[in-house]
Amino acid sequence: MKLLLIEPSQLRCRISNLLRLGGIEDVTEATSSTEALRLLQKQVVDLLLIGPTVTDPSGLELLRRVRQMEGHEDTAALIFLDMPTDELVLEAAELDVQGIIVVPFEDDYLLYRVRETLRKLRQRRQQAEKPAYRKRLHLVITSTPGQSSTS
Repeated sequence: MKLLLIEPSQLRCRISNLLRLGGIEDVTEATSSTEALRLLQKQVVDLLLIGPTVTDPSGLELLRRVRQMEGHEDTAALIFLDMPTDELVLEAAELDVQGIIVVPFEDDYLLYRVRETLRKLRQRRQQAEKPAYRKRLHLVITSTPGQSSTS
């Protein structure tokens, strides 16, 4: 699965290295929102990782713009926040963010969140690929012993 990591600071290198060491290889990096939007015009990704210092536009505004791009309406996203306020958390929820990672974070926690998000994404896609079918409920009515069914 393809990931796009957007973060202008050195934190980008830490996250990228951590993901690769954790076995998550297909990570593209962008240092700005503008660069991320250009990349997303050319390719589809499965998961966005939006760092805490993304500006011009902010991480949440970037995600809002991505959600409006054709082919990216349902792209999964994890967002990093330095100080999550109630307002930011509500805004993230409205944008259907799969998770918020508070900085500073534990390496194991980041790997867990990314893996779990990718697992749920794979599961959702597999369910979407299965043919739709309906279970039919068949009722069998039997008469009790000694009673006629034609009363």
